[in-house]
Amino acid sequence: MIRVVAPASTANLGPGFDAAAAALDLWNEVAVEEGSFAVEIEGEGADEIPCDASHLALRAFSLLAPFELYRFRFVNRIPLERGLGSSAASIALGLVAGAAVAGRRVTPGELLALGERLEGHSDNLAAALYGGVCLAWRRNGTPRAQRIAGDMPAAPVLAVPGTRTGTAQSRNGLPFTIKHDDAATNAGAAALLGAAIVAGDVELLRDALHDRLHEPYRLNTAPLLRELQANAPEGTVGVTLSGSGPAVVVWADKRRTGDVADALRHSLSDETQVLPLAVAEEGAHVVVGV
Repeated sequence: MIRVVAPASTANLGPGFDAAAAALDLWNEVAVEEGSFAVEIEGEGADEIPCDASHLALRAFSLLAPFELYRFRFVNRIPLERGLGSSAASIALGLVAGAAVAGRRVTPGELLALGERLEGHSDNLAAALYGGVCLAWRRNGTPRAQRIAGDMPAAPVLAVPGTRTGTAQSRNGLPFTIKHDDAATNAGAAALLGAAIVAGDVELLRDALHDRLHEPYRLNTAPLLRELQANAPEGTVGVTLSGSGPAVVVWADKRRTGDVADALRHSLSDETQVLPLAVAEEGAHVVVGV
């Protein structure tokens, strides 16, 4: 039997739309062993995720090995449709597990190229595969990614509402064109974001976490973003929508993480989970010794 784990992720990081993402210390896992095909699912989505060949992780697994020869037991901890990369984690689980049972040594970059056909966007998948903080782009039609840091200059405290938002639904609200001034402002913020992450500079990050490409257009489907941008707790460095939402990341000064989390628990409804998380330094991997 092999056991594989894959992390949640938060994409965009404000101005890094479809390009930047950080892995989060919240893990889905799968145990795989030879035997008559079967799928068991525990945790998030256990009563709604399919237990057949349409399961996203099995579709990824099948790119490297025949899933029909194995039994799978999934434990899901990443909430579904909250902008926390649950789909990317499933794909990463399947890819890494498939490579492991096939005895193939495959780089994260090769897995990214395989998995992108299932994910469609490589930012979350890059973070799930590489860990840390990643940038993703395309070169000559091929997805590329680079892990640029093992951590963020500020600590992610997630506010996860009970409501859901599908990525397609959220993207439908984005405009086809934007003003030149918005594009130029966002380009500067995105460049500053990368510099802040690589330098580990929290003050640069504070200036970088402002977006004009997608967050203003997603406020109707992510009302928590509007609320927390207007009323962020003391100790907050910045507030970003996690992926397409509706989860929100309150980036806290690392000396004030506990204070920020406590303030959010006090001010938000009981239906909203507050999760202080670390950035996950590792991406999806086989757990040794199980």
